[in-house]
Amino acid sequence: MLRMRVMKKHFQLALLFCLLCLQLAGFCNCGGGSICREVERKALVDFKNGLEDPNGRLSSWIGSDCCSWTGVHCHNYTGHVIRLDLRYNDGIGYLGGEIRPSLLVLNHLRYLDLSDNLFKYIRIPTFLGSLASLQYLNLSLNGFIGRVPHQLGNLSRLQYLDLSYNLDIVGSFTLDMVGSHWLTNLSSLQCLNLTGVNLSEAKNVLKSLNTLPLISEINFYDCELHIPLSLGVEINFTNLRFLDLSTNGINSTMPLWLFKLSGLEYLNLAGNNFQDLIPFDIGELTSLRVLGLAYNGVLSVGLPTTLGKLCNLSKLYLSGNEYLAGDLNRLGEIFSGCLENSLEELYWSEAALSGPLPSWLGNLKSLKALDLSDNSFYGSLLPLRLPSLQALYLYSNNFNGTIPKYLGQLLPELDTLELSYNNIAVRPDWVHPPKLKHLYMKACKLGPRFPSWLQNLKNLSSLEMTNASIVDTLPLWFWNFSLDIEAIYLSHNEIKGNLPEVSSKVPNLQFLDLSHNYLEGQLPQFSSNLVDFDQAHGLISRSTFTNTSIIVPRLSQLYISSNKLTGSIPSSLCELNYLQVLDLSKNMIEGVVPDCWNHSLMVMDLSYNNLHGIIPASIFSTILLVLHLSNNEFFGELPLSFKNCTSLKTLDLENNKISGSIPAWLGEKLQALETLELRYNMLTGTIPPQLGNLTHLHLIDVSNNHLSGAIPHSFGNFSAMKTNLESGWSNIYNYVNNIDINMKGREFELEGRIPSLFICIDLSNNMLSGEIPEELAHLSFLQSLNLSRNHLSGQLSEKIGELRWLEVLDLSVNNLSGVIPPTMTNLTSLNHLNLSYNNFYGEIPYGGQFQVLLDPSIYFGNRGLCGVPLNTKCEIEAPAQPPGLPNNEDDNNLEAIWFYLSMSLGFIFGFWAISGALILKKSWSE
Repeated sequence: MLRMRVMKKHFQLALLFCLLCLQLAGFCNCGGGSICREVERKALVDFKNGLEDPNGRLSSWIGSDCCSWTGVHCHNYTGHVIRLDLRYNDGIGYLGGEIRPSLLVLNHLRYLDLSDNLFKYIRIPTFLGSLASLQYLNLSLNGFIGRVPHQLGNLSRLQYLDLSYNLDIVGSFTLDMVGSHWLTNLSSLQCLNLTGVNLSEAKNVLKSLNTLPLISEINFYDCELHIPLSLGVEINFTNLRFLDLSTNGINSTMPLWLFKLSGLEYLNLAGNNFQDLIPFDIGELTSLRVLGLAYNGVLSVGLPTTLGKLCNLSKLYLSGNEYLAGDLNRLGEIFSGCLENSLEELYWSEAALSGPLPSWLGNLKSLKALDLSDNSFYGSLLPLRLPSLQALYLYSNNFNGTIPKYLGQLLPELDTLELSYNNIAVRPDWVHPPKLKHLYMKACKLGPRFPSWLQNLKNLSSLEMTNASIVDTLPLWFWNFSLDIEAIYLSHNEIKGNLPEVSSKVPNLQFLDLSHNYLEGQLPQFSSNLVDFDQAHGLISRSTFTNTSIIVPRLSQLYISSNKLTGSIPSSLCELNYLQVLDLSKNMIEGVVPDCWNHSLMVMDLSYNNLHGIIPASIFSTILLVLHLSNNEFFGELPLSFKNCTSLKTLDLENNKISGSIPAWLGEKLQALETLELRYNMLTGTIPPQLGNLTHLHLIDVSNNHLSGAIPHSFGNFSAMKTNLESGWSNIYNYVNNIDINMKGREFELEGRIPSLFICIDLSNNMLSGEIPEELAHLSFLQSLNLSRNHLSGQLSEKIGELRWLEVLDLSVNNLSGVIPPTMTNLTSLNHLNLSYNNFYGEIPYGGQFQVLLDPSIYFGNRGLCGVPLNTKCEIEAPAQPPGLPNNEDDNNLEAIWFYLSMSLGFIFGFWAISGALILKKSWSE
């Protein structure tokens, strides 16, 4: 009997062990054994049919065994799909479309990753909350919109949830969360990333998370978060190791409960408005390794001495806190003790620090990175001995003198040295750090001769000497002093000579910027590794693409603007599969643009050339951001393929021969458009009201065409013209965006960030008619409005005075009438006004900017106007009226005159009759 019991127990243990092995094996997909369940295969096929897969990422999803499909992982024993990993990480292409509920068939699914794709303008499906086995859910880096569904709270097994970085096409976050109680049901949750999710309506989110026993990582970067000063009776964040509350604009004191999280290793509070002193309790976070306090400008003066008790602290971020300004020598005590050995990275830029470099920095023997840039340090560089330092950033200070001769011995591990924007020189016998790879000395005084000490930097990878006062020719040794060189930036000097042949001399060269110099000659042959070539504003002689080898396979940026390039654009440029920026503007290129472009281009600038023909359809892709084709001779109508440009921000077709009408779909499909420049073309028809759908539009110029009809009332919907927020534009690599406009009767070129800040409507020199829509007064941040040289009629609305930011207003040469609204004196920013050649009448308002705008030509051609600055004086208390009336109203006018004349005569007769009777009565009584 005993033997039977022992055998039974052994059998149970063996069975349990086998089941455990099978369960563990289910997490592994080793390429064999598992056979796909047919019902799950069909569900995956249906799921795929709802997706947009333009690059064929899921081309392997055929056949009967779904377990062998890309991104699909099955349990090795049961064959159930347990993992679906469709994250974009293979460089093939993005997925989009809809997420179908057929996923619910996969009821054993534990892992779902759809991150970094193009799921745009759809909501997170509520049915995901029914995938009861789910342990991992990642929907980050997409474009999901709307509210986070509370049904996700049903996922009691969920350990990891990432909804971060869901953005629209202009870079704005698109998700929000209302209420947070559903989070309390996620009892298994360990990691939560809600970066960019608007939590302003989820005020108790931290209190809800405080109930979760296993939570170890919380990332609430840029969430408009409300942080409570108290979490209630008990703090349960016992396992919390990572907490990011940065960039939330929190305007309060630092809550003390933060400093009771003794296990915390990472705490980021940067980018808020915390008030008062940093609490002394910060010294209680003894496990802390990373502390971010940067850009909290309201922090009062001083760092607590208890900061020195954080003996595990390796990274400290204090940049952007000007209230911590002053001489660093007084802070040496804090950085003594255990911080001398633990601190590896110190970032203290943009903090109004001043004085010479403090000597106590030399005590930080473990320091690997030091950033004191954008301050007011002065004097010479101290010979600090920091044996572990790898990166030193001191740009934008007031240092002078020379780099210490034996810097290489003091900083033997130095890899990166950034000294730009200082008055620092380098002595010829400089003993450089032996491991130096990155040297940045922009705007330092290194000239006029080309620095010979560069020959000794044999391991250099990146070199920047932009605007360094070099007036010399490129020496022959320069192209082979370092075989490891990958990036060279020498722009804005006065370097002369011919462009060199560098293909074999610098085989690893990827970035080369020689722009704004005096180099000339033919375009040379470059290394096959070249990624970025900038020779803008050079003196390249009459060279053609066909005679060069600029076509290199990895090229992603090509800038050859403002040279003397001739010939046509070769179709071989279309073979550059990685080309993202192409700037050939301001040359003498002619011919037709080839119609063979791939869909990698983000910027194309071919403006100011001699190109002609129809705009090729292959240019237009979903990732194109900027298109400049101005000042050429393109003709034809706007192609239908423009509809594909759903990310386009700048469309500039100025000064061509584009004909036809402005299509309505332009306002329906190009929702990201910020700048629309169509002036000086041959456009006809009416302006479609659908343009009012372009809520990001801040500049529209369709002047000098043949447009007719009314100005759409929908123009009052331009949301970007109602706020003072900068557009979503950001520089794309080195490309400088530019727009030509006519303002105040003069041509201006807006460059860099300025086009994204300028708010303008120019519809001038067309054949528009009707009244000026009152809705334009809703565009409160409009800066320039030009409606001149049209056939507009009617009176100006009193609401025009609401355009407080308006600087330029030109309504000249129209048929406008009525009085000039007195509310226009509220236009306090107005500095250019033209109301000439209309039918305005009455007294010119006086006050505000009208006291400054005293040029009589502003009002020429309005016969009925009077008052300053015109010589025509207004009659006292004379009613404002038009100077003349049409012939068909003359009779009515004559009748009115006789009416008032008879009334006057009757009044006079009656007055004297009564007065005479009274006088006679008085005389009789006497």
